[in-house]
Amino acid sequence: MKRTVRLSFYVIIFLIFALIGYWMPMVGDDLNWWSGWGRQYFQSGNFTYYDGRYLGDLLIISMMKFKFIAFLAYGTFPTLIIYLIQKIREEIRPTNNIGLISAGITTLMFLLAPKLIFRQIWGWHSGFANYVPSVVFPLFLLYLVVKNIDNKNSKYLRTSTLLIFFAALFAQFFAEHITLLNCFNILLVWLLFRKRFSASFKKIIYVIMGGNFLGAILMFINGAYLKILIGSDAYRHVNGTEDTLLTYFQNYFSASHIIIGFGIIIIAALVAAFFSYRLSNKKQAITNIGLILSGVVSVVPFIVISPFGSRCIFAAYAFGTALVAINLDILLDAYQKYLFPIITIALIAVGLKFDYIANDYGNTFNIAINYSGFQTTANRKTYYIPSYKNTDYIWSNDTSNDPMFKAYYIIHKDNPVKPISYADWTDALKIVNKSKYKSNYFFMYAFDKQVQSKINK
Repeated sequence: MKRTVRLSFYVIIFLIFALIGYWMPMVGDDLNWWSGWGRQYFQSGNFTYYDGRYLGDLLIISMMKFKFIAFLAYGTFPTLIIYLIQKIREEIRPTNNIGLISAGITTLMFLLAPKLIFRQIWGWHSGFANYVPSVVFPLFLLYLVVKNIDNKNSKYLRTSTLLIFFAALFAQFFAEHITLLNCFNILLVWLLFRKRFSASFKKIIYVIMGGNFLGAILMFINGAYLKILIGSDAYRHVNGTEDTLLTYFQNYFSASHIIIGFGIIIIAALVAAFFSYRLSNKKQAITNIGLILSGVVSVVPFIVISPFGSRCIFAAYAFGTALVAINLDILLDAYQKYLFPIITIALIAVGLKFDYIANDYGNTFNIAINYSGFQTTANRKTYYIPSYKNTDYIWSNDTSNDPMFKAYYIIHKDNPVKPISYADWTDALKIVNKSKYKSNYFFMYAFDKQVQSKINK
């Protein structure tokens, strides 16, 4: 019974995120990866000087070509992160109940992430492809450390060792700051804990170290990074003067708010680290301090590296989420049987909300594509493009003001492009959907008739 409940819980989480990925439209860079440039990216050799995110790039190209891959990727990677956080919690202190409180809290915090983060992670496939999968390995390493610390009897077979090596290697091909974090983490584990591991797991540490450092070398020998270092890259810089962590937040907050905000975060991290150090449960202490340190190290490069976007702090947000979820779960351990149904109902409700939002964005994008094509065929002098309900959870301007949408779907570039309000085009669609049509052309003809009647009022 317990196993069935746990499996069902993770299936629900998988489906919530998978449907977001399936329904979210292509925005921003997604359209470049979807285009011929993206399809020829590896064959043309562009990957040798564009960046070293080889697996992240392969993932976004695949997601843009096949929607079911977007479905699988969006479902798999967040669920894997959530699963690892739950496993870390159970290694710290096993529970006799169903558990899953850490997993539930993490899911809610991922879905209820600040809009700045949500838009660039769940609302943008390109952001997701690099910044979500990269979080998996740091948590996997933490899980291995907590599982094996002071366990002199742990043994790893050759197959497991080989799989861990490839995981350590492939983890380095998603996001540069996490590539550096992985190298930092494995060195720290080796320095601090190698004497507390079994002989078998010590070999695993060296295997991970080899995979991480080999992967880092293969990433950073890419021609893009030499251009960045010498300052000849037009988009990316390491001069610390433009589009960095601090300058990014200056666009949204005043200097006093930034100082107060960072001050609170630093003090909270120091206090949490201090109390964690004093914990009698050393596995919990290692977990807490490891998560805090990983969060800090993952953000530090963006003090000088640009461009910085809110997607760049997703790893820190994930580590902070894990810190809160695990400790809150342990603190409320006695109340798990009451909390589990409440959290489950909450995450299903929140998940359905965001699935609905993603589906609405996707429907808007599809109707905008079809209607722009119809207007091109009809040789209209002005394009009228259906607007999103809002852009709160999507990394895009509105369709009529989106340069990427215009580049790929507005054929007559000199023609003016005007928005159709969400209320107007959805009202037109409701009327059109009351009838059946022989083909998509006649459907769009009827839709156009309704839209024109609203425009000409």
